[in-house]
Amino acid sequence: MSGRSHFAAPLLLAIVVALILYVSLFPFRFDGAELTLAEAARTLAWARASRGDMLNNLLLYVPLGFCLALLVEPRAGRTAALAASVAGGSLLSLAMELTQASIESRVPSLTDLSLNTAGAFVGGIAGSAWQVLGARMTPQANPRGRSGAVAVTVLVLWLLARLWPLVPDVGLGQLKRAVRPLFSPDIAVARLAAFLVGWLVVAQAVFHLARRQRSVDGFLIVIAIVLIGRAITAGNALEAAELAAIALLLPVLVLISRLEDRGRSAFIAAALGTWLVAVAVVPLLGGTSPVGVEIPDLGDYLSRNAPPPAELAGKAFSYVALGWLLAGAGLPPAVAAGVTVFVVVLLSLLQAGAAAPLYGWIDVILAILAGAVVWRWMPRTGAR
Repeated sequence: MSGRSHFAAPLLLAIVVALILYVSLFPFRFDGAELTLAEAARTLAWARASRGDMLNNLLLYVPLGFCLALLVEPRAGRTAALAASVAGGSLLSLAMELTQASIESRVPSLTDLSLNTAGAFVGGIAGSAWQVLGARMTPQANPRGRSGAVAVTVLVLWLLARLWPLVPDVGLGQLKRAVRPLFSPDIAVARLAAFLVGWLVVAQAVFHLARRQRSVDGFLIVIAIVLIGRAITAGNALEAAELAAIALLLPVLVLISRLEDRGRSAFIAAALGTWLVAVAVVPLLGGTSPVGVEIPDLGDYLSRNAPPPAELAGKAFSYVALGWLLAGAGLPPAVAAGVTVFVVVLLSLLQAGAAAPLYGWIDVILAILAGAVVWRWMPRTGAR
């Protein structure tokens, strides 16, 4: 991969630059008085900033350095890519700071300039790492022929789960709320594992939909859609656990890239199944989810409220993905669908007496629908 360019990089770079322009020049109310370049430069000073503002300025330019590294390294090498990331970040930041001198509500700052440049450098390192690992994370064996419709369903459900309610909010307030959780990162092991397994499934789906030489770029686009989408959709925010999971995911993909398609599907299906079982069993064993002695009657069981839409999409994603992966591992579609339904029914029965059950009747319905999708859309032959 080191010798070819990324088709995703120019698109992502354009989006990142547009986002930087919006954040830096908002509210776009320029003073009538025109400042010369020298006059604007004299307004730059080392200003004190809160920890939140400093982190915002650092993070804002990380994607810029990342995209510049992806564009430059295949053509000019790693050193030139890092230099381009730093130079591009510093020049764009300087242009924004000088332009802010004409906006009354904004304060040009050398502090912001230095943090933006540092962020671009960090992004350049991340882009170079992606360049190295991306060449090795693509499956070396071609994926077995199977229905693309199920893989698309898996991706759509993941996007719904991560971006619901799908209401855009591009105000600065939403952007600041989106990055605020990163100020005090809380990376719970369970949350980290959930994201790691989820993104493993997403990577497998992308690798089945995209051509081998473009699959890594396709995966990068999906990551960008989720991260940028969570920053600009109402009520959503970035999560440190998800960012950490994506970072851990890359070496995992490198390790399993040598497995044939059935082996990769079986590995990811085992990881997903283990996580689904752990979600139901660990709280019961640890005593954090009290279980009643008596099983509730049918009316009480059915009266339990369904989870919110984002959680519903997440559950549907897990069950469709499990059936899809089991079929990809070699099970006939009908058997894969049956195993998926059986596992979910068993977990729902296990939690039937829990005070706050994580599985219930809605999970059984979703599992049946997921099984129907797998049984109906997955090919019934082993042809490649």
